[in-house]
Amino acid sequence: MSDEQTEAGGQGETRARLLCAAERLYAEHGISAVSNRQISKEAGLGNNYAVGIHFGSHVELIREILTMHNRRLDEYRSAALTSLGYISDLRDWLRCMVAPHVEYLYALGVPCHFARFCVQVTTDPTVSELVLHAGVVDSKPLAETVAGLYRVLPMMPTDVLDARSAFTRHLLLHSLADVERTLNDTAGSPLEVREQVDIFVDALVGIWLAPITSET
Repeated sequence: MSDEQTEAGGQGETRARLLCAAERLYAEHGISAVSNRQISKEAGLGNNYAVGIHFGSHVELIREILTMHNRRLDEYRSAALTSLGYISDLRDWLRCMVAPHVEYLYALGVPCHFARFCVQVTTDPTVSELVLHAGVVDSKPLAETVAGLYRVLPMMPTDVLDARSAFTRHLLLHSLADVERTLNDTAGSPLEVREQVDIFVDALVGIWLAPITSET
């Protein structure tokens, strides 16, 4: 192996250690509470400036974590889209949206921190847009799923549509974080993937088909 290959391999391993350490620390403590120095220490690195050297800033580090997971998630999303029949209703599209995230979360094994990491990112105003961008903007399968869902929705005012979209996003993010905690708890008894997906889909159908009291 050449010196260049050895150096590249070493850099790749260091970046992976930083990504893993940052994801866990951010998930457990929040974005603003974790310094680059802490991440370097958690990764077992003596250089306190490792994050800056390898990623430039904590924002780019977070972006890289999201990109890494989103790339893997897209495989699950594409498979879900492929499984849809020619005639798909609201429940089908919601399942297509929910199932990839639940399946991926279970596939990560334990301990896992990704779902709680996403919650922390979305609640930090300095980086919250990164989650949206890494999802709908950067993910073609997810964008197709959202478009398909919107096509089968009943007519509703724009402000109601926007509100229910936000409800859907928040319910999934925070509920997946709760599922992740259960998975990480060795004393917990997590549901099967299909059962967990059914619970989410049933709740989301209720949100989207709920009567509209005030027309605007």
